Amino acid sequence: MDFLEKIKPIEKFILIDQVIAKIATLIENGDLKPGDILPGERILSERLGISRTSLRQALKALNVLGVLDIVPGRKTYIKKSFTDILVNPFRFIKAVHAIKIEEIFEARRILEEGIVEIAAKKAKGHDISELKKYIEMAENDLENKSEFMYAEFMFHQYIFEISDNKILTAVMHSVNDLLIVLEKYEKDYLTIDDRKKSFVQHVDIYNAIKDNNIQDARLAMHKHLDTMESRLSKLENS
Repeated sequence: MDFLEKIKPIEKFILIDQVIAKIATLIENGDLKPGDILPGERILSERLGISRTSLRQALKALNVLGVLDIVPGRKTYIKKSFTDILVNPFRFIKAVHAIKIEEIFEARRILEEGIVEIAAKKAKGHDISELKKYIEMAENDLENKSEFMYAEFMFHQYIFEISDNKILTAVMHSVNDLLIVLEKYEKDYLTIDDRKKSFVQHVDIYNAIKDNNIQDARLAMHKHLDTMESRLSKLENS
């Protein structure tokens, strides 16, 4: 596995986006190709210099993003259909510094408020259970910034999955990837009060989806995005 030589340890405060970016770079450069099998957790975590727990979280997120195919008890593959996605989200990361926060949020608002409406309409029992898991995870990790942000990230990712619209989801991932750098910066300034407010807003979104209430779901997401945009804009101007 020649590509392993190109993986160097990364900082111990690793967030999920750093692992995603590392694997994305390997894919973009052709070191990893659709259908390739990733090495085992022990080897990969050692090469990255992170714990297996952090690695599992990153791999799970990449699975939700549609990049990896994780076969329980067997292997983890780069999805063969990955390069056929309408929009390759990783290519947009490089443009982040040339785009205004307002432009990103305009796109995110249009997309994510629409996606949450679809999710509220389509959500079934197992979808609600999965969303609740991330709500509980966030509540338990309010004191831990990195774990809390991971739970929030996965909450939004699963809403995309519930919508079951591959086109909207692919475009939404592109917009989200533009926010990765900004949200990583925001983490250092995210207070416990900020996290509590965000958690309450996620609960509102969850309850609306659980009740299949399309209007309330859109309104709850709108309020949540208002809060996020305001917070990031203040950081940008500080």
